[in-house]
Amino acid sequence: MHKYLVIDASFAFKLLLPGPHQKRCQTLVTQWQNAGYVLCAPALWFYELTSALCKLVRFGHLTRDEGQRALSLAQKLGVQLFPPDDAQTTLAFDWTMRLKRAAANDSFYLSLAQTLHSELWTADKRLVNAAGVAWAHFIS
Repeated sequence: MHKYLVIDASFAFKLLLPGPHQKRCQTLVTQWQNAGYVLCAPALWFYELTSALCKLVRFGHLTRDEGQRALSLAQKLGVQLFPPDDAQTTLAFDWTMRLKRAAANDSFYLSLAQTLHSELWTADKRLVNAAGVAWAHFIS
């Protein structure tokens, strides 16, 4: 039986791009992998990651090479992607209504973590605060 940890795209940015949280994220991922955890995310993870990297390149915050390098590193992480099934879609809808949000992206991370009985790690403090569950963690 697998032990899963859900990571969202914001956590991946802190892990992949230079910044004050990169070392901590790298340490956590190494610890998790050494402990036998499988990193996972909903299928939308790569869509969000790619879109955000393209936006950073487009507006001059990253070079094209830096964006491609970050995407390549993300692909090498071995994050297991889960397509949404009916139960997860329903749960994501419920989370979106509970959080009083118009978009369901964050809710798919929450629904996956809840379904897998795993932790969710994110750099989105508002998401952690709004969800109000012990298994959602903010990387600080």
